[in-house]
Amino acid sequence: MLFTTATGYALRALAALPEDGSYCLAKDLASQLDLPGPYLAKILQGLVQADILESVRGPKGGFRLTRPSHRITVGDVVVALEGPNSLEGCIMGFPTCGGDHPCPLHEAWGAVKAQVATSMTEATIRDLQLMDLRHQKDARGRPPCEKP
Repeated sequence: MLFTTATGYALRALAALPEDGSYCLAKDLASQLDLPGPYLAKILQGLVQADILESVRGPKGGFRLTRPSHRITVGDVVVALEGPNSLEGCIMGFPTCGGDHPCPLHEAWGAVKAQVATSMTEATIRDLQLMDLRHQKDARGRPPCEKP
C-alpha cells in the first residue's frame, strides 16, 4: 500500500457522503462501511481541519463536504492526511537515495511517483462516488446516509 489505512477509510467515507449537502453521522458511515467508528470519527475531524469537510454536532448534525465532490481531489485528501511529501523518499528506505546515489528501484519508483501524483490530481471524490455506489449499499440497497 502506498498510503495509510486512514487515507483509505477517508476516501471510502467521502465517496459515501450524500451529494445533496445533507449531513451524515460518523457512526452511520462507520456502520454502513463496516469501519471502526471512533477511528473514522477522528479521521473525519482531520478532514474538517483541512477544510474538506464541515461538521455540526447533534442528532441532525454530522459531516458534509465543504464543496462539490467534483472539486475535491484524491490528492487533496492524501495531502490532508499524509502530508504534502507523502510520495517523497526512497521506496527502499535508503536515506541517501537520489540522482547521485540511486537505489536499484530509483528510476522505476520515480516513474510510478509521477503517475500516482498525476492520477491523484485528476481523480475526484465524485469519480469515487460513481465507482463506489455499486458497492456501498446497506441491506435495503441504499448507499450510506441516504434518506429512505
